[in-house]
Amino acid sequence: MSQSRLLNPPRGGWKRHVFSTSVLALLVSAGPALAASGFSAVTASGNDGNPPSNTVDGNLSTRWSSDGVGQWLRGDLGAVKSLSAVDIAWHEGNKRTNTFVLATSTDGATWTTALSTKSSGTTANLERYGFTPRAARYVRVTVNGNSLNTWASIAEWAALTTATSPAGTDRFGVTQLYPSKPGGEAWALADSATSDKRFDPQNGITRNSDGSWKMKDSQVRMSVFTSTGYDDSRIPTYDRDVLTSRGYMQAANDWKNIEMTGFVRLNSAQDTADNFDWYARGGKHNDDHSGCEGSSYKAGFHYDGRARWQKETWHVSYEQTPYKPATSALKGRWVGFKSVMRNVPVNGQTAVKLEMYVNENADKVTWKKVYDFTDSGQWGGDAQHCGGATGGMPITWGGPIAVFRWDNANDVDFKWLSVREIQP
Repeated sequence: MSQSRLLNPPRGGWKRHVFSTSVLALLVSAGPALAASGFSAVTASGNDGNPPSNTVDGNLSTRWSSDGVGQWLRGDLGAVKSLSAVDIAWHEGNKRTNTFVLATSTDGATWTTALSTKSSGTTANLERYGFTPRAARYVRVTVNGNSLNTWASIAEWAALTTATSPAGTDRFGVTQLYPSKPGGEAWALADSATSDKRFDPQNGITRNSDGSWKMKDSQVRMSVFTSTGYDDSRIPTYDRDVLTSRGYMQAANDWKNIEMTGFVRLNSAQDTADNFDWYARGGKHNDDHSGCEGSSYKAGFHYDGRARWQKETWHVSYEQTPYKPATSALKGRWVGFKSVMRNVPVNGQTAVKLEMYVNENADKVTWKKVYDFTDSGQWGGDAQHCGGATGGMPITWGGPIAVFRWDNANDVDFKWLSVREIQP
């Protein structure tokens, strides 16, 4: 038995489309009207005379087509929005399956994969492909052939977006990239930062006239505690296997799956190759307890614009990922950085997904992912020093302290700091 849906905007021209019940199962909710694609412009890698504009004309009888594995179609949403799904009507989609990859970007240069899958092969009408909401301005579908030939052919497509960020905004109006864990830990820099018992800048800070704060020390470790506070006497063991098993170091609400945000203005630096570090998943970093309290993942944003992750298995035992370009040199301008770490399953085991983002114009909204790395146990070593069964085991447990750190910069302004527990 089939069901029908009437797409009927004012003044005609729309068609009645019939969907089988199997196709309706693919549609999480009613898809957008065909011409209301959400895209302000579309481009493509090429075409055979059927241009990319055909994919947003509201007509299923027209199409974009281009021959060859890897042909792509790109849409511009006009602004960074929260994107949670893309609807695609494949040309002759009821006769063949299409293998494709959906990717998104906030700037049109750096792309991240949202979905890699195949079409159902059962319908030429719109199918919805959903994924975790993300900030995006550009959407790209890359077609890697179909079950009959190497042609890429799309009749219509549309983006499911909202104007707000995927997870809302924080108290400063800064876009949150991941939703907060209900009832989870959260901290934000207070107006009375110098009297906040959960915030220990460890050096003197002063308030600027614009409401931001100034730090004039060249070795900075600004600690943020969970609501439980920090007490190393409540940490019964630093054995890596035990910490992995129970998931935390001091208490169940230790900082573990988090999104850590800070905005900085570098005014003076002795070494432009040094960096800001936003890090967590440990406690104090010193030689006590054989250094085993000092575990962490460190998101390094270098003053010259480079980025990399560091894994500190214990204090001090480091491994680094390769450098990647993130932005231009930081000195003299406000820049926002995010460090995201969250546990994810990989081949039936718990791994750690590490992501870094930059907000280059400090508008609070336009976040660009600059690093994406997963530690599944093949990175680093020497966890045996703290009782671990394998040297490269990922740091899957939480810790009571998250830290905003920098060195070799003796004049830095900062604002809009926050740490949130997110849904992994």
